[in-house]
Amino acid sequence: MARTGITYEQVATVADALVGQGEKPSIQRIREQLGTGSPNTIHRHLKAWRATQAPAERRAARLPDELTAALAEELERQAAAARAEAEENALEAQHTADELAATGEQLEEQVEELSGRVEALESERDRVTGERDEARSALAEFRERVRELEAQRDDARQQLAEARNRVTTLEEQRDEEREARIAAQREAKQVDQARIEAERALAVAETRTEAAQQQAEERANALQEERQARQQDAQGHRQALVEQRDEYRERLAALEKQLQDAQQRAQEAEKGRTKAEVQGEALAARMEALESRQRHDREEDQGQLPLGE
Repeated sequence: MARTGITYEQVATVADALVGQGEKPSIQRIREQLGTGSPNTIHRHLKAWRATQAPAERRAARLPDELTAALAEELERQAAAARAEAEENALEAQHTADELAATGEQLEEQVEELSGRVEALESERDRVTGERDEARSALAEFRERVRELEAQRDDARQQLAEARNRVTTLEEQRDEEREARIAAQREAKQVDQARIEAERALAVAETRTEAAQQQAEERANALQEERQARQQDAQGHRQALVEQRDEYRERLAALEKQLQDAQQRAQEAEKGRTKAEVQGEALAARMEALESRQRHDREEDQGQLPLGE
């Protein structure tokens, strides 16, 4: 809000008092007497006061009339020239001073207005500063809370990851156990099937063995003479027979090893197996041995092996 300036009456009163004291009124003296006031406002009021003052009478010195006339004429000429120049300069200076005074008053009003705006802005600044400080405090608390929540979130994520790992491990163990159980059941079925097939093959083998033994006994007498005739070639055939027997024995040992492995796996997969099932596996081994013996007999019957071996 712009403050009220000094009035013309105040400036005129002080100017009259200064003249009464024999001093020349000036902007600085009037401002000192009033204790306040804008120089531009004082200048404007002082100019108006001076316009109301009558020019002071001057007493001229008494000189001879001839000299006085000559001096007066010369002075009048010089005074006219100086007055014209002075009046021109004065008018120009007055015009400049008026413009400066008007500009100064406008600037003073703007300064007053800006001062009010500055005070309002300072008040607003203080309010905003307080709100900013409160916001900063709230933001710091919020950030601290966010850090706490982030720490809790990280802990929860760690616990969740550990739980997922445990679940994955349990699922893998469950799958492995399931696969092992399925494999054991499958192997047990295969063992049962092999046992059944072995029992069947054993019965057939026993029948064939009995027939083969009977035929062998019958042919043994008939082939005695032929066996004696071929004894000279027996040495070479014996060597071949030995090699074939070694091969058969190796195959038989391999079959027995496979049988033992199957028995061990079956025992691990199913511990409640009966004695008949174990005997079936033994019968399977015997069947394999009998089949090997039958092949040997057939080869012997066909003349591939030397007789008497």
